[in-house]
Amino acid sequence: MKKILLTVSGQDKPGIIAKVSGVLFARGCNLEDVSMTLLEGQFAMMMTACLPSRVPVEAVRQAVDLLENSPWSMDCHITELKGKTPRGRKQAKGAFLYMVSAFGKDRTGIVYEISRALAGLRINITDLDSRILGKGVKTTYAMLLEVELPGKAALVKLQKTLSRVAAKLKIEIQLKPLERVSF
Repeated sequence: MKKILLTVSGQDKPGIIAKVSGVLFARGCNLEDVSMTLLEGQFAMMMTACLPSRVPVEAVRQAVDLLENSPWSMDCHITELKGKTPRGRKQAKGAFLYMVSAFGKDRTGIVYEISRALAGLRINITDLDSRILGKGVKTTYAMLLEVELPGKAALVKLQKTLSRVAAKLKIEIQLKPLERVSF
């Protein structure tokens, strides 16, 4: 079974998901994971799909290329996933899931400082979402990260590190345990 990662971006308009998924459906592809969001009016989506053995990756690539050069004017990229790829997100053995939330006055470096601190502790970020909320003096930066701690021992170090980062950036950072939900 062949598996691909498809990334799509472009100016948002109704029907993009239907158009892209229709191209894959017409070739017998089965969608597995899909993540989509809007960023400043731009559509951004990533999806993994399994291709039937009879369908070459190049045939899907050619069909997707037509979306780039059509009125839809989307940027598309296909990567063939090689080797064994697990279905869905797999939690590392012995890992613990936590949600990190950061709120405060918008300033340069919030994502960098927090992600650098997590990387320094060998903590994997599995999901990140951020927004600038409000306008003018009430502008607030909000960020949510789902992270995997390599073990409970990392929790105390993480709490201390995030406390230092919060003080440096003059923002509020909270840490809460999560349970993995499967559906």
